[in-house]
Amino acid sequence: MKTSMATVSLGGSLEEKIAAISAAGFDGIELLDADLTGSGMTPEECALRCADAGLSIDLYQPFRRAEGVAPEEFATVRQRLRSELSTMQRLGTEAILVVSNTDADAIDDRDLSIAQVSALADDAAAHGMAVMFEALCWGTHIASVADAWEVVRAVSRDNVSLVIDTFHLLAGGEDAAALAGIPSSKVGFLQLADAPLLSLELIQWSRNHRCFPGEGEFDLDSPVGAVLASGYDGPVSLEIFNPSYRALPVGEVAQRGADALRALLDGVTAPVG
Repeated sequence: MKTSMATVSLGGSLEEKIAAISAAGFDGIELLDADLTGSGMTPEECALRCADAGLSIDLYQPFRRAEGVAPEEFATVRQRLRSELSTMQRLGTEAILVVSNTDADAIDDRDLSIAQVSALADDAAAHGMAVMFEALCWGTHIASVADAWEVVRAVSRDNVSLVIDTFHLLAGGEDAAALAGIPSSKVGFLQLADAPLLSLELIQWSRNHRCFPGEGEFDLDSPVGAVLASGYDGPVSLEIFNPSYRALPVGEVAQRGADALRALLDGVTAPVG
């Protein structure tokens, strides 16, 4: 099973993050766009550093304000995406994370959102790229796995699939039942995060209190087990937003994450009895 870690999970420079993720035994990274732009590395230099460390760049993220925008703005959205696709070609990665619109002016029109994601998917396909679509649980109109799956199913493009993030799933009030009926072929990426049970605004909870599997209070076994049982064989990635983690030594945190991920996967894949 391919394991990955989002660079946003760690403090330090991008060079330090890549080295630590590799040393902890991960197979790949999710590359945060801000980590790349702030690193001083060209995309080609970043790609070479990852390759030398034995890491693939599994996902480039995030692409925001992608759907639910006024038609007169959408041409600019497409231009932004094409710029990101150019960067991805230089990185040698093929998948971009597109997240649901969280802005107050997002348009509540599911058909419009489907048409806009379809157009972005066609732009990506022209570059040999894939779109991974994720509902943020504080999304203005698309805020659940059920919502995102409705969009992905309606878009019906081979290069569009669903991102399942355990934080958004569980913090948003869904559970493993929401995953029933979603074919593994349409799940493009599985992101894992635990969290303590807190009464906070969802965005504050997510951005400050995610933690490694087993360090919080979420039931991760059920949704992760459901995704793996469906036949999913793509990357399983840790995406942890937590300032306290980023303040710790980068190698220590990466290894802690690797150990936590291994323990979770060993538990959910272990034979019954």
